[in-house]
Amino acid sequence: MIARLSIRAPRTAFCVRRLHTQPKTAPFNIVFDIDGVLIKGKQVIPQTRRALELLWENNVPYIFLTNGGGVPESEKAEELSKKLGVPVNPDHLIVSHSPMRSLVPQYKDSNILVVGGKGSSCKRVAESYGFRRVVTPEEVHAVHPSACPISFCEARPVPFNKEYLQNVGMPVEAVMVFHDSVDWGRDLQICLDALASKGGALGTIKDSEDLHSTKQSVPIYFSNPDVVWSNEYPVPRFGQGTFKLCLEKIYKNLTGQELEFTTFGKPMTTTYQYAETLLNRISPFPPTSDGQPSKRTVYAVGDNPYADIAGANAYGWDSVLVKTGVFRTKGYENHHVHPATAVVDHVEDAVRWIFAKEKMKAQEQQKQR
Repeated sequence: MIARLSIRAPRTAFCVRRLHTQPKTAPFNIVFDIDGVLIKGKQVIPQTRRALELLWENNVPYIFLTNGGGVPESEKAEELSKKLGVPVNPDHLIVSHSPMRSLVPQYKDSNILVVGGKGSSCKRVAESYGFRRVVTPEEVHAVHPSACPISFCEARPVPFNKEYLQNVGMPVEAVMVFHDSVDWGRDLQICLDALASKGGALGTIKDSEDLHSTKQSVPIYFSNPDVVWSNEYPVPRFGQGTFKLCLEKIYKNLTGQELEFTTFGKPMTTTYQYAETLLNRISPFPPTSDGQPSKRTVYAVGDNPYADIAGANAYGWDSVLVKTGVFRTKGYENHHVHPATAVVDHVEDAVRWIFAKEKMKAQEQQKQR
C-alpha cells in the first residue's frame, strides 16, 4: 500500500517507479488541484493517500495542476512528495507560472520585473525558464530604500552584490507576477511605478496629460487570478487575484484608465491547453480505427468553483468539486455560478465517483456492441 511505503527502501523505489511507468490502461485521466484537495496548509487531507493508492492500483494516469507556485517545479514536486509520502514526478506537475514559459521567446533578453515569492525564489524560477535579465521589487528596494518608505528592507544573510543588482537601473520592459506577494505595499508601489513610468524607467512618471490619455508603459502578466485560497485557517485567505484587484483599482484611480493585463493559471484556457499537452506526452491515447486522435476523458478534481470548476467546465472536462477547501456547504448542493459535474465530500470520494462513472460508461458501451 502506498501509504506504508518507505521511500528509502529498494523495493519501494521499484514500486514507486511503477506509479508513473506502469502501463497506462485506464481510458481516462485525472487532474488534481493541490491546496484544499490533497493538502490543507501543512497538513495532508486524510483521504489523500487512499485516493492515490486507488489510482495506482487501477493504472490511472494523473497530473497535478495548481495555482500555487513560487518555486521551481522540481522543488514543488519534492515538497509535495514529502508531504504525500509518495514520489511526485516534476514533469507531472503544473504550477501557476509553468505556462509563462511561453513568454520566454518574446522576453528572453528583456529586462523584466518579477514579483512574488520569498526572497529571490521567483527570480530563480524565471531564470531557469530562460529569462536572462530579471529584477525584483526587493532589489529595487535595496538600491532605493525611499521607494517604499513604509516597507522594511530585510537584512539578507548575504548582501546583494553589484553584479546582481545591475538590472535595477535599466528600464523595465514587462512586469510578471509569478506568485503571491509577501509585501503588498512595496510590490503594489513598484508595479505601479513601472506601469506609470516614462518608457519603463523606474523613478520617472508620465506627464499628467500622457498619464491620463495613453496606455500603461509596460505590459503586465499574472500567473493566476485566485481571489482566495484555502489553508489551515478556518476561512479562505486572499490570493494573487486580490492583489491584482488592488492594483487595478489604484491604477484606475491614478490614471482614469483600465489596467490591461494577461492572466495565466486556472481557469484560463492557456493553462488547460498546457495541461492537455502534458497529458498527451505522459499518457498518449492510441488513434481510432480511422487514424483520428482518440477523445480523451479528463476529470478535474478541485475545491474552488471559480478556478478549478469554471476552468474545467469551459474546457470540456468533467469537474468534481470537493468540500475540503474553498467550497463549503452543509449538504450536496452544487455551486450556484459554476456547477460541477459532481459534488463530493473529499478526494477519495471523488476518485470513487469517477470509477463508478467510468464503470457505467463501459457497461453502456458493451451493451451497444
